[in-house]
Amino acid sequence: MTSQSEALGRLLNPRNVAVVGLRDGAPLMKSFLPTLKADVTIHFVNPKHDTVLGHPTLRSLSDIEGPVDAVYCVTSAAIAVGVVEEAAALDVGGVVLVSSGYAEMGDEAGIGLQGRLRTAALSAGMPVIGPNGLGYSNVPKGISLTIAADHKRRPGGLSVVSQSGALLSGVVMAAWDRPQVGLNVVISAGNEAVTDLADYVDYLAQDPHTTAIGLVIEKIRRPEAFFAAARRAIRAGKPIVALKLARSPRTQEMAASHTGALTGDAWVYDVAFRQLGIGVARDPEELIDRLAVIDQLGEKYHAAESNLAIITSTGGYASMAMDIALDEQIEVPALEHLRGWVEDLIPGVHVPNPLDATPMGMPHWDEILERYATSEEVDALMHIHPMADEDESPYSGPFLQKYVDAAEKFGKPFLLSNCSGALGNWAQQITAGSDAVAVGHGTRAALRGLQTMREFSRRRARLDAAEIEVVSVARPGAGTIATPEGAMLPFAAGMELLRSQGIPVAPYHLVPVDACITAPAFSGPYVVKLADVGHRTEHGAVELGVGPNELSAAVARMREIAENAALPGLVAVQPMLKARGEAFIGVQVTELGPMVVFGIGGVMVEVLKRVGGRMAPFSLPEAEELIAEFEDARLMHGFRGQPPWHLDQLAQLIKRVGDFAAGSTAWLGSLDINPLVVTDHGFAAVDALCLVQEPPLATETAPLPERTHA
Repeated sequence: MTSQSEALGRLLNPRNVAVVGLRDGAPLMKSFLPTLKADVTIHFVNPKHDTVLGHPTLRSLSDIEGPVDAVYCVTSAAIAVGVVEEAAALDVGGVVLVSSGYAEMGDEAGIGLQGRLRTAALSAGMPVIGPNGLGYSNVPKGISLTIAADHKRRPGGLSVVSQSGALLSGVVMAAWDRPQVGLNVVISAGNEAVTDLADYVDYLAQDPHTTAIGLVIEKIRRPEAFFAAARRAIRAGKPIVALKLARSPRTQEMAASHTGALTGDAWVYDVAFRQLGIGVARDPEELIDRLAVIDQLGEKYHAAESNLAIITSTGGYASMAMDIALDEQIEVPALEHLRGWVEDLIPGVHVPNPLDATPMGMPHWDEILERYATSEEVDALMHIHPMADEDESPYSGPFLQKYVDAAEKFGKPFLLSNCSGALGNWAQQITAGSDAVAVGHGTRAALRGLQTMREFSRRRARLDAAEIEVVSVARPGAGTIATPEGAMLPFAAGMELLRSQGIPVAPYHLVPVDACITAPAFSGPYVVKLADVGHRTEHGAVELGVGPNELSAAVARMREIAENAALPGLVAVQPMLKARGEAFIGVQVTELGPMVVFGIGGVMVEVLKRVGGRMAPFSLPEAEELIAEFEDARLMHGFRGQPPWHLDQLAQLIKRVGDFAAGSTAWLGSLDINPLVVTDHGFAAVDALCLVQEPPLATETAPLPERTHA
């Protein structure tokens, strides 16, 4: 029995290839020609032509004697589906389809064709790359089963999977511009009718020739399988960087017409990626730059911290590098303990980090490198210097060689950047043999790579922790209330749901419709509101600071509002808590899974338009890091004489909400705890707006089954 990964490996590393539909003079021929030089056996299948490139053709796949590892089909969609159906009945490793005319067209005919090919492939456990894509290239093996232009590629360990064909070409071009970057397999996923992103990442996690993974993503079709595969890759020491497309409503519409994929909120993707340790890029160049540094460094140089020492020979680059480092969230410690030494060593220089060594510091190069590399406050070094071909001199080579030697001697990652662009050939030759030095394509590129290495190393270490157990949470038995936002749990059911999950709630007293008004068990002043209304302020359905003697009148006013607006008439009375702050905790069941959202609460959520998030479930340290994202919001840490919030308790509450979110995905739509009031004694949820799924969300598409024949 062949696993999914093994089947895909056979397709991507074929010993023999059947090419169906190619003819002499076809525009697609040029892209395929490099394969003729590869160490593979090629069978040409074309019933309309006797020869292709001087080779005799066969009438069909069935005429080929023995197994076929890869079928590369360049026919129209209608014919290609028949090829897949024929292949499914044979010993075929997989099929590459580059034709369009399938589900991306949005019509019945195209959807039907894609359904047929999917059914045939799944029946045989056979992977299919495409359709409506560019195919793939195995760069080290010289196999080019693609219609993409034959852009220059050098072999290496970076594998790329893209749901956008054109952007895949952009990534390939960016890799060529960076001499230190080489490619392994380059895959255009197309419509992902059978084989999807989760399958590709799962294979690359196990592929011994892949050292890093780049992804261009419009939509993740099977989130649970994708993130499980990504964890396997990260555990295996393979960093991942993703470029998420369709980041605005207009580009989301374009993506739908282009690939048949309906995309979700890109912010959700960013949160999910960063939480797992997947880097986020905005363009092909950034994708390559973020992977280039860690891919060049040996694993022993993968630092989970990034306190950086910057050494240049010009003040301008020292200043610029410092600014970029701050932009990229890289710490540049002051290194005050080196100030006196620097001032004595280099006249006129007073700032140890970033260091402008000036030409006067160059005679002391060995000493400078040792002092900075051995500092306990420094995790990595970066040197910026003119290193183009024109900068080669009798001194430049030995000078750079000392930098490389120091990196290997002191065991810390050393970054290197030309003033702009790639290093000159002479510099590349010196750095090429060392896994202690990483070259960036300019200053920002190098620093982005360092930031990606830090986050990858941190997150990878956390993956070794025990998996968080998900405990199923039953849906409350209360009936729902129809609102414009969806089916809502009643106020009391929502509050008791929170209480059952360990979330403190404010006391409340319910006054049913037409019932006598009774005094609550707690003292006033009170908050009086319509209980089962989602957005009360829009109806004026909440009153604050109601005294005990005013309670009956306030309840009467709420009932009148409910009657006039045809709203539920149940009234809730709560004590006016003495608050010194408000937080917001929410849950949204997204296309990637349940996400917990946190921010400064009350109306400030809408005013500041700033929240942070984590995919559930998550650990307590993750909850603490989510809170830490708001360190600049001084309100939580004591403001104008106010004591700080109970942040340890807040982290516990966020963690509990995450556990609840993970256990209730079968029925939960969303949850808003707003406000979560901060009191002298801790936190209390004043309200809970809980929407449920009616009907429940659809499950993931079934994965490719294991093959049942060799």
